[in-house]
Amino acid sequence: MKRVISVVLALAISVSMLSACGNQSEKDGSEISQGSDVKEKSEKESSGLHTLYFKDSTKSDRAVATFFNSVSEESTDVEMEKISEDSKSVTFSCEGDCAAYNMAYVTCGDKKSREFAFNKCVSGWYGIDDYVLPYTEGKEPCYSHELEEVTLTGYGSETLLYIWTPDDYDPMSDEKYSTIYALDGQSLLFSEDNGQKLKDCPGFIEQVEAMSSVTGEKAIVVGIESAAARNYELVPQIGISRDEEDFISKHDSAFADEFDCMNGTQFADFAAHTVVPYIQQHYNVYSDALHTSVEGYSLGGLEAFYIAVEYPEVFGTSGSMSPSFWEFDDSTWKSYLSKKSFGENSPSIYLYTGPDPYDTGPEVTAMYDRLKDMGYPESKLTLHFNKTGTHSSVLWRSFYSEFFSIFLSRVERSERI
Repeated sequence: MKRVISVVLALAISVSMLSACGNQSEKDGSEISQGSDVKEKSEKESSGLHTLYFKDSTKSDRAVATFFNSVSEESTDVEMEKISEDSKSVTFSCEGDCAAYNMAYVTCGDKKSREFAFNKCVSGWYGIDDYVLPYTEGKEPCYSHELEEVTLTGYGSETLLYIWTPDDYDPMSDEKYSTIYALDGQSLLFSEDNGQKLKDCPGFIEQVEAMSSVTGEKAIVVGIESAAARNYELVPQIGISRDEEDFISKHDSAFADEFDCMNGTQFADFAAHTVVPYIQQHYNVYSDALHTSVEGYSLGGLEAFYIAVEYPEVFGTSGSMSPSFWEFDDSTWKSYLSKKSFGENSPSIYLYTGPDPYDTGPEVTAMYDRLKDMGYPESKLTLHFNKTGTHSSVLWRSFYSEFFSIFLSRVERSERI
């Protein structure tokens, strides 16, 4: 499958790509598809030049960054300059053009790092053993964070919120912050202090910090806990899900009532009408949809998509990493989506997936095509199909900054209008 889409403003992939025009094809097992935008950017910003920093724990003498476009097959190698050294690592840097390239990896000596998204929403990457973690250059890498915990009651259950605010957050100031709501907050935001092994840390907060450092757009993160029943509460009731069909076929139909006790439809209502109002009342955050986003992975990706489509007046951007769209068949999705009106106020949607049988590729690409066919604005749709991707949090963390760039692009466009 090769997808070629005209890109007028690639800001939906990177803040710096606001007026980059061109066609995209395929490269190194990844492809990105997206619609066009109509705004222009200054020559300086549209150049797309961005500094990449890479910390190497092996302390190699030489590092080469390979920038590539995951669709057009174009790539370039850039010799990196050694800029500092400490007892743990050597730091290299170089400039890359994120108007031309959206991915990168670094080779230190004869060791190639994992691939990661390259855009202006991330400052640098820390190569440790066989994995990479995001960090902000000029700040000591830290993968443990203080999270405020708040318990809210909704849909007959108590739900924990994990709230992260930047170090300079001042609750007494008039400065407003954007809000990023993260589903599966109990795992997405947990770090070393919460029992997460370093190599498995999602790096979500680190990339929000990097986005703020590089772009100046400040945000807080609200992680919404998903209980042990996430198979229910992260699956909306838009029809009979495949899990439900399988369950009913193996048990007496009376057991179907189990699927009504905690479901994604009620969870979405709780998120939009209980969680968001609470945060907007108690924190210095914007109250408009443009500055409010929701993100999730797997079943959480399914639910994040549903939440944004169901409540576009609350959430202006959604990010879905390998969403479980397979829960419903094509006719169910078409029936549900046909009841929605798509237009300028529709949320911007970022979809990421790898291929079957390692990930949710067929269903996610089908959703992308389905939305376009049903009239969803192409400028608000982005798909990154990674043919070498798997259903893995270690892999997803390399792409969160792409979702942040979609979010940031909509915020910046609104401020220029």
